[in-house]
Amino acid sequence: MTSERSKNRRFLFLLLAICAGSAVFRMGYVAVAKANQPLLGDQIYYSAQAQTIADGRWFDEPLQPGKPAADHPPLTALMMTPAALVAPGSIMAQRYLMALYGAGVVALIGLLGRQVAGRRVGIFAAVLAAAYPGFWVNDALIMSETITAATLALAMIMSYRFADRATWRRALWMGAATGLAVLARAELVLLLPFVIVPLAWWARSSGVRQSPRNRVGLGAVALAAALIVQMPWVTYNLTRFDDPVVFSTNDGLTWIGANCENTYSGGGIGFWSLQCGLDGLASAPIDADQSVRSSYLRAIGTSYVRSHLDRVPAVVVARLARGIGFWNPDQMVYLNRGEGREGKVSWAAIYAYWALIPFALAGAILLRRRRTLIWPLVALVAISVAVIAAFYGIARFRLPAELAVVIFASVTFSRLFSAVVSRGAFKNVAKSSSTREPTS
Repeated sequence: MTSERSKNRRFLFLLLAICAGSAVFRMGYVAVAKANQPLLGDQIYYSAQAQTIADGRWFDEPLQPGKPAADHPPLTALMMTPAALVAPGSIMAQRYLMALYGAGVVALIGLLGRQVAGRRVGIFAAVLAAAYPGFWVNDALIMSETITAATLALAMIMSYRFADRATWRRALWMGAATGLAVLARAELVLLLPFVIVPLAWWARSSGVRQSPRNRVGLGAVALAAALIVQMPWVTYNLTRFDDPVVFSTNDGLTWIGANCENTYSGGGIGFWSLQCGLDGLASAPIDADQSVRSSYLRAIGTSYVRSHLDRVPAVVVARLARGIGFWNPDQMVYLNRGEGREGKVSWAAIYAYWALIPFALAGAILLRRRRTLIWPLVALVAISVAVIAAFYGIARFRLPAELAVVIFASVTFSRLFSAVVSRGAFKNVAKSSSTREPTS
């Protein structure tokens, strides 16, 4: 017991040290690279909405007080509000706060690695998360990726705890953490059918599969907890817009930009077109609220899809090729610049992602051979694929898959480290034996 406690203390000490180092690095990156960078892309909304909340106007359109806004789910703007309260109007304060949240993501990924495959994997996962450009490049932006990574890691921790021993309390925590993730990014509602339902169906306690009645009950508790966490935001939206709004009003703009002439052929196939979105907004009812405009844009996009069904298979293939990161990455780098990511950093993220893929595949195989549950992590990859196929090919939608890649790759690096250490110990023993003087 003492030895186990000592190992846990050592793990937590190392994890805190890695997080501290990652915080210093991320804060330095913000100070050096972002001091003179204006807000770009979705950062404009998140930053302005945080200030709007700090000013006492909950989710109003920042430039039109009194008009309701739900461009995105609420969690990122809420997490930026403390900076807006302490330093009103300071973009850098919000960026520094996001960098600190990024260090928290490193801690959560380390804890997830430990939950999946032990302390050593947890340390390797934290190191990878701290160093991986695909994570820290987002930690300097006022966007949803960092908050999404944090909630995803938390949901995965709770999911693995439930899978290890299915209890009512753990089902509750798994559902609540999943509901929180949906408040960061709406598409993470797919965690409910992809993760919660399968884990409830496979529920075991002490290695024994639970009865069908208990499994249904556990699943119902988890789903109810997820819905309860989401309910305040959903209810708030349903009472303030003209058309029904669940998580955000951004789906119409997303849909029309992904389904138009610019993205169904030519060099932009499989991407998203701002021009299509602007053209659609220009013809939308002028005085309508966000929900009505979103419904209008969604109808135009759906009409375009129906009129070009023969192009859908090619477009989906292009989306996946772009989103998975193996086709025309230079165009992705160009698009990333428009969201505030430097070109060299974007290329570093792409190269690091490519380099980790084979190690991640090996790690998944190692866990499978050990009969360790891998489905929740595989489900993250499936969610990324589904979202990219349904909307458009962009690296941001790959975030859930990248979280799984880091955990799987950490398993491989841990195994390689063990092999190197064991070989070194064996050589030392062999050398010691060969040089030992004979006894009489």
